[in-house]
Amino acid sequence: MKRFLCAMLTAVFLAIAACAPLPPFEIKPVTPNLNIQSSQVRPLKVAVVIQDPMPYSVFYKGQGSYSRESTAETRSMGFMLERDLTKVVSDTLSQAFGQLVVVRDLPQPGQYDAAVNLNIGQILLKERVVITGETCDITADWNMTVLDGQNRELFAKKGISPSHNFKFSVINSSHDIILGMNWGLSLILSELAKEWGTILYNMEIPTAKR
Repeated sequence: MKRFLCAMLTAVFLAIAACAPLPPFEIKPVTPNLNIQSSQVRPLKVAVVIQDPMPYSVFYKGQGSYSRESTAETRSMGFMLERDLTKVVSDTLSQAFGQLVVVRDLPQPGQYDAAVNLNIGQILLKERVVITGETCDITADWNMTVLDGQNRELFAKKGISPSHNFKFSVINSSHDIILGMNWGLSLILSELAKEWGTILYNMEIPTAKR
């Protein structure tokens, strides 16, 4: 009888958990401070190209060989990476350059001193099982290409963001993954914005002839 009641309670708990509304995607990156004085802002006109929609992927790797591509599912649930990336990049790079605009497509030659293509590639969620329970690591790979005023390549770099770890439970996986992505990607976008801003500020960019 006790086993039957225990099994029933477990079934009810799982049913309630399955029906509970999932939290929204809320990525809130904090704008990093590049510590650039107003007198040191570079008088350049820079366009940052952030595609919308961006061809990123969200990929989950569980224990063993299990994996799942969940990009479409994530998008349908209101994940707005392009919007949040645009805001933190704009607010960060505006500290470094006199004129900064975010565009969706590569501008025509001669419009800006430089055009910067930024892309997030794969967002990877990797499950780990430790003594204290399950956790998940989140990382994002990225690439940046810098073009001069005539759209000729000046610089290109690829990288992987720092890894951040959050608590994760298979029983409550969807809920935990959304909260983990909200927290982890908020940190990642802030860190990447600072890295990109530092690289660009220290780069030799000639003024375009217009």
